[in-house]
Amino acid sequence: AKSAGADLKEGFEVTGATFDKEAGLWTVTAASGATVRGRVLVCADGATSQLATKLGYCTEAPRGVCSRAFVEGGTHNANFDGVCFYPKWSLPGYAALFKHPNDELNYCYYLIPCGKAGYCGDVTESDLAKLHNDAITKDPFISAALGPNAKLERMRAASLRLGSQGLTTSYDDHLLIIGDAAGHIDPLTGEGIHTAMMGGQAAADTLLDMRASGDYSKASTVAYQRRWMAKFGHDFHMSTTFAGLIYRYPIIMDAMASEVQRRGDAFMSKWAEIMTNMQPKTYFFRPDVAAQLGFAIVREVFEQKVLGKADKYQLKA
Repeated sequence: AKSAGADLKEGFEVTGATFDKEAGLWTVTAASGATVRGRVLVCADGATSQLATKLGYCTEAPRGVCSRAFVEGGTHNANFDGVCFYPKWSLPGYAALFKHPNDELNYCYYLIPCGKAGYCGDVTESDLAKLHNDAITKDPFISAALGPNAKLERMRAASLRLGSQGLTTSYDDHLLIIGDAAGHIDPLTGEGIHTAMMGGQAAADTLLDMRASGDYSKASTVAYQRRWMAKFGHDFHMSTTFAGLIYRYPIIMDAMASEVQRRGDAFMSKWAEIMTNMQPKTYFFRPDVAAQLGFAIVREVFEQKVLGKADKYQLKA
């Protein structure tokens, strides 16, 4: 960025921004009193976005939350690259273990807003630490993957603003709001890396167009919202619907897990593409896919309700 002409200001703690409509310029102020001016303000300050909140574009606090703790390489039992766990007591949330090239694990727990106001399924944000820590020793699958000698760092938590929750808009005159600040996090998975990359590209394309035309008004910045909506935003409503279905009917996830085991890596890869927004959720409605998943759910219902298939996902005492 610096080689391309960007002026990187490290330690510039932003405290506010004001817009001079007549001059068409933003003035951004730091805690030190220093200021910078520019044609366009891009709010990219995370899910809690103090700037978007102060400016009135963000009207409420994030409702989702996630944890993270790194596990030292060589101290765990994980023999896989990555696994997601869906305990029924925290649906539609989930836990995940992902391995880094140095054998270090990233252990996360996501709580996804769903159900009653202020709840993430049957739990709340305040339950995150207990869920995260209990899973280390009591979850039958997570505890087995970590093993008795795993060296974990202390849990850290971060807010999640999912599906543009609380945002009145992502654009205005001389203004763009991007990434987590704009709630560009999938309401089903809590993942925002891929969407942030696509949204960043949409913002960059819009900025280049505005620079060429010299028009930085809402008539031009609206192109940014149209772009990110076309790339991934249109999928947010579907994700919210699926999260509600998983919460109300946990047997859906049992059926999906069973189907992945039956069909192997190819099916798993396609599932991963959908869950990371590389494919839209409407992929589930393709006739060939919908028929397979529908049959898988019927089979799972039969196995559990008629044959008495055992529920192996129970917390240890």
